[in-house]
Amino acid sequence: MKPPRFSVIVIVLNGENFLAEALESIRRQTTEDWEAIIVDDGSSDHSLDIAFEFQAGQPERIRVLRHQGGSNRGMSASRNLGFEHARGAFIVNLDHDDTLEPGKLECLHRALERHPAAMAAIGPNLRWHDWKADSTTPNSVQDLMVPTDELLEPPGFLPTFLQHSDSTPLGPMIRTEAMRELGGYDSAFTGMHEDQAFFSRLMLNFPIVVIDDVLHRYRLHQDSCVSITHQRGRDLQARRFFLKWLEQTLDAQPEKHPEIKTILAAEMRRTRGWKMRMLKRTLINLRGDRDESHG
Repeated sequence: MKPPRFSVIVIVLNGENFLAEALESIRRQTTEDWEAIIVDDGSSDHSLDIAFEFQAGQPERIRVLRHQGGSNRGMSASRNLGFEHARGAFIVNLDHDDTLEPGKLECLHRALERHPAAMAAIGPNLRWHDWKADSTTPNSVQDLMVPTDELLEPPGFLPTFLQHSDSTPLGPMIRTEAMRELGGYDSAFTGMHEDQAFFSRLMLNFPIVVIDDVLHRYRLHQDSCVSITHQRGRDLQARRFFLKWLEQTLDAQPEKHPEIKTILAAEMRRTRGWKMRMLKRTLINLRGDRDESHG
């Protein structure tokens, strides 16, 4: 059987409330030349049941994978497991709480056809609030702050999203050959910043193209990895870990990119209060737990 052109890798951890919607968004694509690889990262809810139900409906194009022993190994390891089994020439990642617009695969692929030297095509995401009926926050479109539909040579827009986290790319289409050369995602990142670490290496090593089309819905909710990290006061710690990692990565690059090192130094200064932030959040959470137990 001819392999599919597109491999969509869906990672899930306790995503029973959103997973079906994510998978349906793949099935609604305007092309049928895809496969979906669902990687469960040790869910304890009904996520696996939902995944297997979708697999049973289309076993020729939907596969379900788990880590050995059903363990939880984090986001990077889960994406890499999916990539190891991917057959497509192009990779797209999807988290269990996000969705794709129907034309996403074809639209990003056309961008790569227009720019054959580009190893990835990236579009802005919709910051999605009104998935929740009682939300009072309007949806907004991400601003990637770079020229569109032209080849961006390394380091791409890495300097931009280093300084503006809202411009961090999400769900690009990546040529499989580039993924292989990069070796996938860095398993040192189990949660927050695993995407920024990968995109940093991608943009340091390959040209990319950015398009205007909004093709990805990024669901904002309190149970997301980013939200939980902030709730625990660990966001600055995670940020500092990423920045130090990037500093070491730059040192190993043939081209040192001094402008990025200048940005790194400034961003590192912003994380100096990470220990105090963790302590304050821990105390707040403990106080809240105590109040609840006496309520």
